Amino acid sequence: MHQFSANSAGASARAALWSWHAGDGVLVIRADPGNPLASLDGRWTLQALLEQFDGLARMRIATPLKSGRPGDPVDIRVTLLNGAPAHFFGAFHDLGVARGLIVSAAASERRVHGESNVEPVFQPIRRLDTLDVAGFEALARFRTPDGKLVGADTLVGLGADTDWTAIAPVMLAQSAATLAALRSEGRNVFMQVNLSAAEIARPELVEEVAAIIRDADLPHGVLRVELTEQAALRDFEGALGALAAFRAAGAGIVLDDFGAGHSSFAWLAEIPADGVKLDPKLCRMIGQPRACRIVTALTGLIRGLGMTVTAEGIEDKVVAGELHAIGCDFVQGYAYDMPLRLQDIMVAFDPLADRP
Repeated sequence: MHQFSANSAGASARAALWSWHAGDGVLVIRADPGNPLASLDGRWTLQALLEQFDGLARMRIATPLKSGRPGDPVDIRVTLLNGAPAHFFGAFHDLGVARGLIVSAAASERRVHGESNVEPVFQPIRRLDTLDVAGFEALARFRTPDGKLVGADTLVGLGADTDWTAIAPVMLAQSAATLAALRSEGRNVFMQVNLSAAEIARPELVEEVAAIIRDADLPHGVLRVELTEQAALRDFEGALGALAAFRAAGAGIVLDDFGAGHSSFAWLAEIPADGVKLDPKLCRMIGQPRACRIVTALTGLIRGLGMTVTAEGIEDKVVAGELHAIGCDFVQGYAYDMPLRLQDIMVAFDPLADRP
């Protein structure tokens, strides 16, 4: 994830990172010079920090920080002593430990996006025990001038124009609308949307996600943000704050491609995730004894932390069966489903036995 430095997305969006440790009673805030929240930069006792806000805001901050439990969101609107409004977003990921973002009023205004040629397609995610559809991953595709639907790499090769800054909000809004329609028909499913490092680094996207979830009237956690470990590890502290803020906004969190690159167990310990997707290469190695022991131990660890495990990129049903045997919860891949266009999405719920 991009650093929240003076010339970064975080600073331009007028946001600061915060973390709270109840054990030592200290709240740490990271805000760069030039940021309207720069006066809050530093280490604060709770009492000293409360003195930076108006009287009505103090109780709204103190109560949740003192009494928060793992998984609890922090969603507090405050006013600084200079009269400037701000928004605390975050969540507790462990006993007495919380983190998130402070977003200034300038960043909290919902952005109006122009038209975008991005369209989601939907790949089903199935329960490994029953093979019923549990949810979908929304994958970005782009409509070319001649009407074809292509991936981002193809679009760039064609030299087509698109508003890249609008991709995440449009994908999230369209995915949320599809999810709301499915759930209104009694389909108890979730929807996952992959966000890039640059998108996670835009704190104003948190406000947009909160509005999208509210407008679609979705329960907490059924619209989920996927983040790859490479994005998280570029700025670990920044990723922790941003993801805690997304959780407070009502989104679920999924850690994608775990086991690729330089996986960190601190990632599992610190990020308030609902689920983990195992890297496809690691999943495909399940037939090798050493790899099987590693995946078995990793799956047990993740589930022991209260997160689900998805095997991604599975093209062989035999491999899927082996992953089910060691405890994986979900499967996603061509062994069962190709990505579906919106008009074809209901096909996913047809019995697999009825397919040609």
